[in-house]
Amino acid sequence: MNELGALFLIGFTLVFFISLNDIRKRQFKNLRDYFIIGSIAAIFDIIIEVIGTFNDLWTYNESVWFLFETVPIELPLMFFMAGVLGKWIHGISKRVRYNLHLTLIFFSLTLIGIILYLRSTVLLGVNETLLVFSIPAGLWGLHIIKSEIDKASVLIVALFVGILDYVTETLIIGAGSYDYAIGFQLTTPLNYFLLTIAAFGLMEKLDVLDNVMDYPIIKQIISTAGIKRKEYTQRIKKRITRFK
Repeated sequence: MNELGALFLIGFTLVFFISLNDIRKRQFKNLRDYFIIGSIAAIFDIIIEVIGTFNDLWTYNESVWFLFETVPIELPLMFFMAGVLGKWIHGISKRVRYNLHLTLIFFSLTLIGIILYLRSTVLLGVNETLLVFSIPAGLWGLHIIKSEIDKASVLIVALFVGILDYVTETLIIGAGSYDYAIGFQLTTPLNYFLLTIAAFGLMEKLDVLDNVMDYPIIKQIISTAGIKRKEYTQRIKKRITRFK
């Protein structure tokens, strides 16, 4: 039995006992939810695997049976089990009372990502992606910004930064000025997008976000996207005054 088969059997065993427990408690709605979430996960995996294997991005050599002659049947079954387990864990977490500090969680994930990135690039010499820490950093930034209009404004600015990086690097690389060892990848502008959100989250934490948002160039970017922060704020103030 290959590694995929072993992982499938582990997942199947866990799902079997979880389902057996729900049947014993006559919680048939849980079984329906397990099937729906697991099926969605399996379908998404099949789509991604078919695209990847047909375009020779990766290949699989061992399986009991191959879907479309390229995708091991164990993979979508594993993702089905993972979807079921994820739904089961989600159901338990809703019943358990806990008080987790999201800022601490995002900080921990970012720190772990930075450590893993440095380990891969410095110690192992592997070209690791910055996404291992830019994703939790970006999520932290969005979590810190409480105002919905500020979140929209920051997302517009971050999107502008990402697009600007993509256009600039494409032009410079196309002109032959420089190149990446592994080629230019879309993860580079995505990292700029996420790290811009994290930077604005830090500004919010330091209570300087409003001042930064008033810089002429940032105001222009935001207004071009149709977001007018001052008008929005005035409308909110009028509503508050009306209800007093």
